[in-house]
Amino acid sequence: MKLEASICSKCGSKGLGPVGSRKCFCGGDRIVFNVTEDEYLEMSDYEINKMIEEMNIQPLISKEDALSIYNVTHSTEIIDAMIELKQKDIIEYGLKLSQFKNQLEQRNQVNQQEQNQVHCPRCGSANITAGQRGYSLLTGFVGSGSTVNRCANCGHKWKP
Repeated sequence: MKLEASICSKCGSKGLGPVGSRKCFCGGDRIVFNVTEDEYLEMSDYEINKMIEEMNIQPLISKEDALSIYNVTHSTEIIDAMIELKQKDIIEYGLKLSQFKNQLEQRNQVNQQEQNQVHCPRCGSANITAGQRGYSLLTGFVGSGSTVNRCANCGHKWKP
């Protein structure tokens, strides 16, 4: 696949993308640099930023802010509304943006907890019970052997 270097006029997202791709994730227009893919890969950050400065491109919102808003809302219209709010009331913009970032952080924490949870290797269920199994020669009690996980969904048993 052939790639071209570009920058978004709305959020300043820059890099290589498919030839002909004219829209950024934020809904902004991508402005193509007048360099080849190989030339772009050889350029330093300083050279890229100098080229952007010479093209007089000044993004309306940072890529980080646009990503935070988009990852919570999946809406380019809300990014546009936030840009408008930033221009009218920077303090209110900052408050709303921190709410988006908090929502994103909470989502990431929930996702991390779900990833850390034990899942059944057979069906993927997280409804797992753990118990003792076997007979111990040392104590003579049933259930004092090794620990075994059991899926409450499909009944599959396995050692942790």
